[in-house]
Amino acid sequence: MHFGLTEDQLQVRDTVRAFLGRLRSARDVLEGADAADPDTWARICAEQGWQVLLVPEDQGGLGFGIMDMAVVLEEIGRRLTPCPLLETTFATLALRASAPSEARDAALEAIAEGTPAALALDAKVQHDGTLSGEAPQVIGGQGAGIVVVVAESGAFLLTEGWTAEPLPVLDVTRPAARLWFERAPCVPLEGLDVAALRSECAVLVAAEAVGSADATLEMAVDYAKARRQFGKPIGSFQAIQHTCADMMIGIESARSAVWYAAWALDSGADDAALAARTAKAVACDALSSCAGENIQIHGGIGFTWEHDAHLFFKRAQASRVLLGSPEAHRAAVADAILGQR
Repeated sequence: MHFGLTEDQLQVRDTVRAFLGRLRSARDVLEGADAADPDTWARICAEQGWQVLLVPEDQGGLGFGIMDMAVVLEEIGRRLTPCPLLETTFATLALRASAPSEARDAALEAIAEGTPAALALDAKVQHDGTLSGEAPQVIGGQGAGIVVVVAESGAFLLTEGWTAEPLPVLDVTRPAARLWFERAPCVPLEGLDVAALRSECAVLVAAEAVGSADATLEMAVDYAKARRQFGKPIGSFQAIQHTCADMMIGIESARSAVWYAAWALDSGADDAALAARTAKAVACDALSSCAGENIQIHGGIGFTWEHDAHLFFKRAQASRVLLGSPEAHRAAVADAILGQR
């Protein structure tokens, strides 16, 4: 079994990395730029077309798999690029997993053309032909033109009729909002497997986390080569070397878990759900650890507002709680394995 990226995926990775270097950075947002800048999203859609990767071919997309999108999101995580690709992808996954209908197909076509979308999981709503209630926290909710709402009463597609209340966030590159619905027109979505949807979304969050963790290792190594103490680079000290080595091991373990989980989901493997939970737990733990160690290696400057280390630390904390904490995923994996004995 070849366990790695294909030649096409490697080309995609390099193209994405080069393009992201020309876009706004997380530092720009920290200094006042709009994290939901529509011009940036328009450039991505027009010049790269990442939003069409998971859209079915019948609706104007490419019909690719989770693994292909994971390659793109790992690079976005490496740069902390502020854009609505992750949340739009969540909504795309929900729509493509639902039964075909005129409204569902039209929404996928709109996403392929560049309409940003969002997924509201665990919404507290009532359905009586229209939708009323709230979704307490929706990533990218204030900029979305399409919202997929998932609640106990079912899944619904909305293109209008909600009010977005921006929420304070730790990670300024990932805006979130509370969505309010008051007799909002909606279309029920049939056939959606919510558990499978959560697995797919969790793997993509994990892929993004791997990219962010890799960036912190690169930052730490570069600083360890340049910073000198006692007449020599701090990277020559064994304690720093061991820390960086541990960071690398954690990242490579996480990347392997993400790649396997993405493959398992794309191929319909029996252990896909467990693999997705494992990837989310391992990748988010790796990012949390690496982001913290990066600050420690940088010493005093690593704690300052002017340095980017804290941006990755904040992303680590935000990603841990998105779609379930590592502890919750590990507990679910343990319950599943022990229940089979």
